[in-house]
Amino acid sequence: MKHVCIHFFVLIILNSTGLGQSVKDSSIFCTQVGLSYAVQLPEGDLKSRFGWNSNIGLNVDFKLASNWVLGANAQFFFGNKIKDTSMLADMLTSDGNIINQNGAYANVLAFERGWIFAGTFGKLFPIIGPNQNSGIVFKLGLGFMQHKVRIDAEQDLVPQFTGEYKKLYDRYTNGMVITQFLGYSHMSSNRLANFFGGVEFSEGFTRGRRDRQAGGETILNDKRTDLLMGVRVGWIVPIRKRVPREFYLD
Repeated sequence: MKHVCIHFFVLIILNSTGLGQSVKDSSIFCTQVGLSYAVQLPEGDLKSRFGWNSNIGLNVDFKLASNWVLGANAQFFFGNKIKDTSMLADMLTSDGNIINQNGAYANVLAFERGWIFAGTFGKLFPIIGPNQNSGIVFKLGLGFMQHKVRIDAEQDLVPQFTGEYKKLYDRYTNGMVITQFLGYSHMSSNRLANFFGGVEFSEGFTRGRRDRQAGGETILNDKRTDLLMGVRVGWIVPIRKRVPREFYLD
């Protein structure tokens, strides 16, 4: 691992010849910090559990002078479109409600919660845009995906959803993920507008991590293929060395 890290930083140094050069006139090395939002649709095994979701992402990329891109990203995805409510089946009354410990109907809400963390690499192709640092970008990532169902019961009046008991209902799932992004990245020549947008796909090879779950099947650790597809847009904060100004004396 130590040698891999050393080679990684040597690669960055060798490709950072664009430091101090003009964004307008040449391809440069810079660090790009991006904050983004995506709307996603589930496919594969995930489609039977959740509906569409929102996704907030944070990425840090090193764009080399050669226009190769190395980086990492973290994503948090969330939603309230829960299709699979079988974990609650044994608790429902004949009219589809849950009774709390006071004998009244409980206000029970279910949410999707998940995250993805991945290392990425890719290439920027400056075939469109105002300069050599803008254009079509493709990135491939490898990392880890995790998701579950979060259940909230009003004022914790349903004992089944408190403490260790709530783990019986969360459908806790995780595993390896592969991600792909294809879109456009824009770096302004005057620093005013730096953004990106495109389509994104994530393929998670996961399995349930609870030995027992309430409702339906009691063992849910079969292998799964959890897919997410969506559109992502984001804002970039480029960190780069300023071009030195030239001064002339009469």
